[in-house]
Amino acid sequence: MTESPETPDTVEISFDANEAIVLFELLSRWCDPKTDATPAGACFWSTAECAVLLGLVGSLEGQLAAPFKPDYEEIVAQARRCLEPLWNQATLNG
Repeated sequence: MTESPETPDTVEISFDANEAIVLFELLSRWCDPKTDATPAGACFWSTAECAVLLGLVGSLEGQLAAPFKPDYEEIVAQARRCLEPLWNQATLNG
């Protein structure tokens, strides 16, 4: 019998509305089969990582009303403008 690592049954993460919208837009773009904006396979070490990201985009979609509004593009643009001052590097690793 193999032991599984102890993990909590659930974990909660909170995002403000701007963070949730920007994250949803990013993950949706990455998941879109009609775009080349998906990270390369080398970015993922396991298919589990993709499964988690797909689950996260689904969870966000179920909680956000903004993606279904006619002015969604402007909502995303405004959310990005609000968050851009928090990070001034071009990539995650600077």
